[in-house]
Amino acid sequence: MKLIIEQLKKGIQTHPSVLNSTLSSVKTWKRAQYLILAEIIAHKLSKSEHLQGVKKNELGTTISSTTLQRIFTNDYSNKENTDLRFLKTLDKLAIFIGFPSLNSFILNQSCENNAAIAEEHRTKDVLSSYFENLIYQFCQDEFNCLLKLPQVDLSGLSDSIFEDGPLTKRVTDLLEKYSKLDLQLNNENNRSNFEIYDFRITSIDDTLVVISAKEFWNLEWRNHQGEIVNVYNKINRQTYFIKKRGDSWRIWDNYNPDYNNLNTEVSQDMMKKMEV
Repeated sequence: MKLIIEQLKKGIQTHPSVLNSTLSSVKTWKRAQYLILAEIIAHKLSKSEHLQGVKKNELGTTISSTTLQRIFTNDYSNKENTDLRFLKTLDKLAIFIGFPSLNSFILNQSCENNAAIAEEHRTKDVLSSYFENLIYQFCQDEFNCLLKLPQVDLSGLSDSIFEDGPLTKRVTDLLEKYSKLDLQLNNENNRSNFEIYDFRITSIDDTLVVISAKEFWNLEWRNHQGEIVNVYNKINRQTYFIKKRGDSWRIWDNYNPDYNNLNTEVSQDMMKKMEV
C-alpha cells in the first residue's frame, strides 16, 4: 500500500491543476498549502465524469486538508491503511488524477511497472550483447597480433581498447617479450585458436561495466625450423573493465589470473628444447 500511496502522491503533484496553482512555487507544503490542495481536489471531483450518481453519493467530493497533510507527510497508521474510509480517500485521489477508481489506478501502475521492467531487461540484453561482442573483438584483435609475431603491431587493437589504458601497456609488454623469443604462432589447420563463453555482468552503471567470461586459449608455438616449441592450453575466468568516454565504450583493463605465466611457460619450454 505504501508504494501505491507514493505513486498517488506523485500523480497529484504533477497534475495540471496543481502545477498551474500557487502550490507549484512552494517547495515545502504546510497547512495553508494543504487547504489550497483540498479546494483544488474538491473542485475537480465535483466535475469528474468518474464520480457521478451513486458513486458520488458514496464517496463524496471532498478530502479534508488534515487528511491530505497526513498522507503527504506519511503520518498515517497501519490501521488506516486498511480502514474503509482511508481506502475511499485513496479512491477519490485516484479519480482526481484521472482514473475511474483506485483499482484502475493500481492496475495501470502494475502494467507500467511490468513494461518498465521488460524494457530494462531488453536494454540490459542489448548492452550485454554489445559488450560481449566488444570483448570477443578484443580477443580476436589480440590473436591477430600474435599471428604477426615476431613483429609487434598493435594497430588492430585501437577500436576495442583505450590507447592510454593499462591493458594496452600490458598487451604491448607481452608481445615484446614474445617477440624476443623469435617464435611464430602455428595457425595451420586452426592449430591455434581461442573460445569465449559464459559471460557474466558483475556491475554496470553509466560509465563503467565489469564483465567476466571464461576463456580457452590454445596456442601452438614453433621456431623458424618449424619445430613445435610449446603448446599453451589454458582455461580460466577473466574480468574486463569497460569504460565510457564521450559516446565510446572501450576496454580499460583486464584481469587474467594466468597473465604472468603466458610468456614464462613458452620461454621455459624453449630453453628445454635448446638443451636437448
